[in-house]
Amino acid sequence: MSSDQGWQAVLPHGERLLWHGRPNGGVQISDFFTPRLPFALVFTAFAIFWMAATSQMAQMGPASGALDLFPLFGLPFMFVGLYMAFGIPFWDAYERRHSFYALTDEAAYIAMDLFGRRSLKRFPISDMNALELEDGPQGTVWFNRDVQVYRKTSSYRTTNLVRQTYTTTTRTGFKCIGAPRTVYQMILGQMHKSHHATSS
Repeated sequence: MSSDQGWQAVLPHGERLLWHGRPNGGVQISDFFTPRLPFALVFTAFAIFWMAATSQMAQMGPASGALDLFPLFGLPFMFVGLYMAFGIPFWDAYERRHSFYALTDEAAYIAMDLFGRRSLKRFPISDMNALELEDGPQGTVWFNRDVQVYRKTSSYRTTNLVRQTYTTTTRTGFKCIGAPRTVYQMILGQMHKSHHATSS
């Protein structure tokens, strides 16, 4: 997939290849310093504090009481917090090292080869809803944003209903590529062509 011939073999008939490339697969320091970091650190610290407190309670209790197992329940939460703080940037870098990007006059393509399993996702230019440029020598061109809203209703003391709403946002694009502005302008140009074609 790193050559024109490789992409031409998988592209739909009639689509014209405008650009293809691969992202930088190195770990980005900036990926650690995101709004996710403070929450992850607090989450991890609370899990460690909870394990330390329950461990101390277990030592003060019966020699072979059920409290001995309580500290272990904090381990999954600690690992989740550590993954959010430090694991996600390494996983993102691993994904990029096994990713291939392409842009045609009709769509953007992201191919991945993870653990021997290959996948190819197509994102039509006409469906792109969030074109955004993060410029730089190694920049990112975002073109899709998927927002999922989750609603949960729970009862409080059997009388009052508490409604909570959770929102997750997933962005998709060409991450950590060279000359991102050029690719951004290519997509923008194809968007304008598509708009003129539908309006005429």
